[in-house]
This record gives sequence, structure tokens and C-alpha cells, in this order.
Amino acid sequence: MKAPARGEVLVRLAVAGVNFVDIYMRRGLKAVELPFTPGLEGAGVVEAVGPGVSNVRPGDRVAYAQQQGAYAEATVVPADSLIPLPENMSFEEGAAFPLQGMTAHYLIHEYRKPSEGDVVLIHAAAGGVGLLLVQGACHLGARVIGTVSTEERQKWSARQAPTTSFSTPNRTSPKRPCV
Repeated sequence: MKAPARGEVLVRLAVAGVNFVDIYMRRGLKAVELPFTPGLEGAGVVEAVGPGVSNVRPGDRVAYAQQQGAYAEATVVPADSLIPLPENMSFEEGAAFPLQGMTAHYLIHEYRKPSEGDVVLIHAAAGGVGLLLVQGACHLGARVIGTVSTEERQKWSARQAPTTSFSTPNRTSPKRPCV
């Protein structure tokens, strides 16, 4: 493993995030330059810092996204791409939220921010991005209708997300207020 250069950090990986883009790369559906180590997001502990790095130090718990190589034991990433992980957040949570969280944040705050009383339809509401969108839209006061693929996901979603209703191709759940 190479030592971190100026502005870089060596992160000892605890957990790598797995997303559809990783599957596309492994299947050859998204071109990658070889040699190639999969994984775009992860969480772990800073092991070493390069010159000029002052925002983190060895021992810090961090997450990161959009940095190729997260499936490796350790990876060198730009220090400014790190997200500090609070002690009460697991490495699994830290590795799972960056890509999905940034996508949901963009959609609900930059693309189309719902207002109090708006009705929002969210497809795939039981997925990572979908569940974050449901929670964000409810937080902003919107009435949310979510679609899910199976009754099992419908039941799980109803327990996880404070939404108005979830619909599968076969049935709709009872209406619940956003909390």
C-alpha cells in the first residue's frame, strides 16, 4: 500500500458499501479502467495522513464516497472527501449512507423540494434512496405515497417509515400520518 501523498489519507477499511453501480462494474455494464478494485464508498479508521492534512488524524472514524477501491483492506483517499463518523454510528451505517444519502438529499433539496401539504409519490420506497426520500418528504410536511414491490416490503416499510401509505401491485396499506 502506498503512503498517502499531500492532501491524502490512508483509511483502514472496516466496511465497504455495496451499490448497484458496483454490480454494473463487476458485470461489465459500466466501463472501468484496469487494473480495477471495486467499491465506491466505505467506512473505517484513519491510519495515516499525508502532508498538509489537518482535518483528520490517525484513529479518527470516517466514511467516504466516490473513491474507487473501497473493497480493499485499506485505501488512500483525498482528505477533503472524508465524512467524520460520530461514535454512535456504526461502520455499517457509515458505509451505507454516503451515495444513497447524497442522492436523496439532492433530489429533495435541489431538484424538487416539497412543501407543507404537497403530495409526493416515491417509487421503490423500501430501498435505500426511497426510504430516505420518504423520511425527508415527511419531515418537510408532505403527504407521501410510496410504492414497493412486495407485501413483505410493504409491511417492513410501514414499520420503518412514517409515511401516509405504501402500495404494492396488489394492495395498499392503511393510511398513517407522517410523524
